[in-house]
Amino acid sequence: MNIDVEHLETLLAVVDAGSFDDASIDLGITPSAVSQRIKALENRLGAILVVRSRPVIPTEQGYKVLRYARQMSLLSTEFAHELAADKPRSIALGVNSDSLSTWFGPVFEQLSEIENLSVEIIRTDENRGLELLRTGRVSAVVTATAEALQGCTSKKLGAMRYRAAASSRIISRYLQQRSPEELVRTPMVVFDREDPLQYDMLERLAGTGSRPTSVVHHIPDSLKYVSAIEAGMGWGMIPELQLVQAKKLEVLHEQWFADVPLYLQRWAVDSIILNKIDSILVTAARQSGLHLIA
Repeated sequence: MNIDVEHLETLLAVVDAGSFDDASIDLGITPSAVSQRIKALENRLGAILVVRSRPVIPTEQGYKVLRYARQMSLLSTEFAHELAADKPRSIALGVNSDSLSTWFGPVFEQLSEIENLSVEIIRTDENRGLELLRTGRVSAVVTATAEALQGCTSKKLGAMRYRAAASSRIISRYLQQRSPEELVRTPMVVFDREDPLQYDMLERLAGTGSRPTSVVHHIPDSLKYVSAIEAGMGWGMIPELQLVQAKKLEVLHEQWFADVPLYLQRWAVDSIILNKIDSILVTAARQSGLHLIA
């Protein structure tokens, strides 16, 4: 099926701008022309692609076309770059907060060496990032899901090991025996309300259904999360890669750890820049100290 590239570009503009009027300004055409292009694309595909709300919301079919449009835009930009080496390219990546705070340093260094590349990092939870890939918002994502989305590939990066840790103040007050029973009664720090690591550890140690009986704090920032635990707000699960710098914290027990597998999922398109970023991320992850995934 042949699809008008101009219509795909208009769909991208409408979704990114949030409205037909704002898209018309970005494209330099009238709102009526924007509407006609979207209507023509919908007629061509036989499906409604966007809900005419403010902001505009893609339909399920719209998300599929949107992802295709972004892939075509990426390949088109790369081709233009080959013809004119100074033409800028852009790409969006979804990355979880703990990866950004630990093993991503070398990634930034190598990305900075790619000329005329604009990178947008979208911080997302490793358990929720696939939605960004599915909808075409990002071209690649670091995720805890191994099974590749349709039209995507999946590669192992390694496992992020988290260890239960706390400050000496918390240990002396609540965890003198370092027992599961004490852990349940100890103040706890979690990243956000979607963070399962601490609750999973409690269930593993104290039995199914075990919940904290003390206060629970929510600190949704990787660096501040560690700072809060260092300050004595409670115990928490911290990446080994961060514990190296956390001098005020003690590991509670050598067996109180959890491994979160990480995978790189990306569009299965033959893109020079995506292939390059794929190689950079896989190499950086495997050299960072992440644990191997069987």
